[in-house]
Amino acid sequence: MPTDILNSSNVVVRDDLNLALNVAWTEIAQVGAWLSAEQRIAIASEARQAWDCKLCQRRKEALSSYAINGEHDHAGALPDYWVEAVHRIVTDSGRITESWYDSMIAAGFVEDEFIELLSLTTIVTCVDVFVRGLGHAPIPLPTNADAGTPARTRPGGVKVGPGWAPTVAPEDAGPELGNFFDTGHQFIRRSLTLVPDELNRFWNLMNPLYMANPGVDELEGIDRAISRAQIEFVATRVSKYLDCFY
Repeated sequence: MPTDILNSSNVVVRDDLNLALNVAWTEIAQVGAWLSAEQRIAIASEARQAWDCKLCQRRKEALSSYAINGEHDHAGALPDYWVEAVHRIVTDSGRITESWYDSMIAAGFVEDEFIELLSLTTIVTCVDVFVRGLGHAPIPLPTNADAGTPARTRPGGVKVGPGWAPTVAPEDAGPELGNFFDTGHQFIRRSLTLVPDELNRFWNLMNPLYMANPGVDELEGIDRAISRAQIEFVATRVSKYLDCFY
C-alpha cells in the first residue's frame, strides 16, 4: 500500500493526497466499469513494463514514431493491441494521432474499454512518478483481484466529439455523472465521460495532485506548501519538458 511508502518518506505528504494515492492504488484490483479486476492489474503491470520496452525507446528517439515497427517487450498477459495502447500512452502520448486511435478501435477495442485503459494507465503512471520523486522504489502492484463482472453499460447522452472518442456534453449529462460539470472547466473534464466510474477514479486522484475546481481559478488561499506562482512555474516547466501543449 502507498501509505507504508509515504509514511517512511522524509517528505511530508498531505493527508488528502495520501488518502487519494492509497485509494487509487487499491482500486487497481477492483472490478472496473468495462474491465475485470484481472485485466486492470495486467494493464497496471504493462504500464510499468513500457518504460523498459526497447521498441518504445526506439520510437521515442525517432523523428516519426509511426515509422518504427517491431514487437513490444511485454508481460504476455494482454492482447497485442492492448499492449500497443498502454505503451504508447505511457511513453509517447504527445504524438498520438486520430488515425492511431482509429486503428486501436479497428483492432478490436470497444471505445469504453479504451477509455478505462487510458485512465488506469495514467493513474498508475502518476502514482509511480510521484513515489519515484520521493526517492522510493515502485510500490508493489495489488495481486488479489476482486471477483465480479463489469456492468459494461454506457451513460445516456453519448455523442462522438469534441475529440475522437464518444463523450457526454454538459447539457446531455444524466444522473450517472451527478454534479460533475457544476464546477466548470468542462472541456478537459469531458474527455472520460464515456465511463463515469473511471472518470471519478481519475479525478479523485488528479484533484489532490494539482487542485480541485474551482480552486484552479483562485490565485491566493491555496492550501499548499508552495505558493500558487511556484505551483504554476513547476507545472509549466514539467509541461514543456513533456511536450504537453494544452
